[in-house]
Amino acid sequence: VSSGNALKNLGSFISSAESLANAIGGTSGSGQFDRGNGKIVSWSFKGKLMGFKWKYIGICVDQATGTTTTSVTKGRAGAIEHCLKDLFQKIGARQEL
Repeated sequence: VSSGNALKNLGSFISSAESLANAIGGTSGSGQFDRGNGKIVSWSFKGKLMGFKWKYIGICVDQATGTTTTSVTKGRAGAIEHCLKDLFQKIGARQEL
């Protein structure tokens, strides 16, 4: 995957991360993938009781740029999806894909 194709492949990256998160189950998990040219993106999620509701916190980090995004959602997969989309938007806006 070249850096220029990283944004085009975002859907595939998200789908893979969501599938792994759902397979892991439980209240926490993590993974990583190469977004192109050896640039690694790490992601993790953790379930936490917030007030009276169970929420999942997603954390995504682009190792090449140090950019980090977080999201809080009702589900594991949603937490990962939202933080990955936010991460790629941030690094894309800075033309660091």
